[in-house]
Amino acid sequence: MYNRSIKILGYFSLLHLVFGLLALGVAYASYQEIAPGGTVTLGEYVFDDNFVATTTDCWIGITNPLNVEVIASTTLMTANNDGWHYYNYTTATNAPPGTWPSIMICGTVAGGDLVIIDKSFSVGTTTLEEIAKSYTVTLSDFGDTTVNTAYKAKLQVLNYATVPTDADALPTLTITDSAGTVQVPAGVMTKDSNGTYSYSYSIGGSAVGGVWETVVSVVINGETVRLNDYWSLSSSPADVQIIEITDTTIPTITGSVRIDNMGTSASDFYYVYCIVTSEDNLCGGNDDVDSGSDTAYISAGNFINLSLSLDDVPTAGTYWFKVRARALAETLWAASTEQFVAENPSSGGGEEGGGGGGGGGGGPAAAVVTTATGGSYKSADFNRDGEVNSVDFSILLAFWQKQSPFKNPYVDINKDGKVNSVDFSILLYQWKK
Repeated sequence: MYNRSIKILGYFSLLHLVFGLLALGVAYASYQEIAPGGTVTLGEYVFDDNFVATTTDCWIGITNPLNVEVIASTTLMTANNDGWHYYNYTTATNAPPGTWPSIMICGTVAGGDLVIIDKSFSVGTTTLEEIAKSYTVTLSDFGDTTVNTAYKAKLQVLNYATVPTDADALPTLTITDSAGTVQVPAGVMTKDSNGTYSYSYSIGGSAVGGVWETVVSVVINGETVRLNDYWSLSSSPADVQIIEITDTTIPTITGSVRIDNMGTSASDFYYVYCIVTSEDNLCGGNDDVDSGSDTAYISAGNFINLSLSLDDVPTAGTYWFKVRARALAETLWAASTEQFVAENPSSGGGEEGGGGGGGGGGGPAAAVVTTATGGSYKSADFNRDGEVNSVDFSILLAFWQKQSPFKNPYVDINKDGKVNSVDFSILLYQWKK
């Protein structure tokens, strides 16, 4: 006879009790749970001292919660060549619920390598028939969308074995808008494949923005299951365009920006703009070179042109000008990005420097040029030399905050009888054009 130390690959919380040459090891594991009438597989991988898979005999013993031994501990387990020792036990359909104490025995007392492992399992109160009736039903989470798009819902039914399984009939749904009006009273979903259904709803341009609700009803084995999906609709979606970077001379950088209200409802729009050193960097997060924000009211279907200036760009180099905008009541952002090269002022500090300084005085500023569905602007070329530059800026300053009539009638660009920030904003927008 030779001495063999058997190693069990699994749970190694071992308690050794020494009785002469007897070593008793107990390994604790999380208990499997099955239903009455179900089958449990009890097993472990067994290796020798050199961690070579062994088919040395192992036995199993099973006792039910009533302390009745149902499988004698001398019952031999099946062994595979890879060291896997296992035993399949099927409980009766009326098996008592609770923990079934079970042990796996490998080795012998005589060999001094006896190991005993806890292989207990649990029998629940749920029957196999009840398990077979259990289903998992999931409804997609749509999230956010805008008017003039489509809402899409997808439903999936899985049986207890996670296999897609058809419902008793095609699922139905109702869709209610944020005002509580039912827009789809009884939509019928389309079957895409076994257990998978979908529905598409076209959202009109006059739809009410806010949080909408979709409620889906599906019948499975005679039982009705209801699920809901809350999703947000933007009725005043924005569109943002950076037309051009009109002033690239540091420290003040100015961009010409257009924000459109693409929806059917007028709204105040919140916009954020910044200059960053990386295209991946979003506005915010305390790592912008400079940033600003403001709000503007835009009618449905109209747009606004802005001249946005940031005056804290310290050095020349490559940067990105970014703008984001959304209606105040909405969650969806529109964004635009423009790369540019910031330049040092000319050595003479001539006209370009004067124009840039006028745009950036007093810190970040957003100048509204116009709000319209279209049209043209009055010219800021006050001296009619074909350019909008520091000469025109000087003329504007000469008439600043004065009332009409003006010796130079062109300085009152918007013809409101005053020369003020509105005229200055228009001049900035046309700068160097």
